[in-house]
Amino acid sequence: MRRIPFAIWVISGGLLYSALALAYLTIPFALAAGIMGDSGTVLVILIFVAVFLVASVYSFRQKRWAYVLGAATSVVLVLLYSFVIVTTLSNPADAQFWLIISALPTWFLVVLFSSLCFIHAKSGLDTKRYLSTVQSAGGLLTLAIVGFVVGSVVVGAIGSEVILRNVSATAANITIVPGAQTAMVPFVPQVYHVSVGGSVAWVNRDTTAHTVTSNSSSFDSGTMTTGSIWSHTFTQPGRYDYYCAFHPMMVGTVVVG
Repeated sequence: MRRIPFAIWVISGGLLYSALALAYLTIPFALAAGIMGDSGTVLVILIFVAVFLVASVYSFRQKRWAYVLGAATSVVLVLLYSFVIVTTLSNPADAQFWLIISALPTWFLVVLFSSLCFIHAKSGLDTKRYLSTVQSAGGLLTLAIVGFVVGSVVVGAIGSEVILRNVSATAANITIVPGAQTAMVPFVPQVYHVSVGGSVAWVNRDTTAHTVTSNSSSFDSGTMTTGSIWSHTFTQPGRYDYYCAFHPMMVGTVVVG
């Protein structure tokens, strides 16, 4: 059996990790909300999982097209969910923080080594030390990035504990509950009554970012990460229905009067 170059292990392993990590987060939600849950996001992510798996298998077989597929899929995923990525990285308590902080460096390595392997495939990867063996600049870079990921995950876990501890002591009128995306009642209470001129405060106790967005566009909290509080003063009587812009199936109502 011929020796597999170090860079191929990095590419194939990185793509396999991406597929398994995305599946780990997505499949439980798919079982609860359905394949079209979260406005089709579940289906899109599962497609990425399948593509990552295919690219992983064929990159290991050193197919040039698989290098392109794996690198391109990584870039497209980052661009497609760039806003979510930025929001998640700003909040260590987010349920997806570990995925983003580990996947971004992984995708960097995948894109880098895939590009180099594609370029040097015809001449042979063994002719380039940084692609053929871990005892090289390529191996040193990979080791440094792995160390960064491990350190970031540990620091994030510590930060998450602090944030969640503070959230538990935060009072508000309406709570975005943990696991809100699949909860029967994501905003508790689902219907809240307030007098004209009164203020209503929402707190996000979930480990995912949400919004409080009026159906009539009369108010919008913007992104609320874990522990965030947002309030709005209602000056006119009426019924105000709202939802989460990220997860439209999450709905609630404020009755003023």
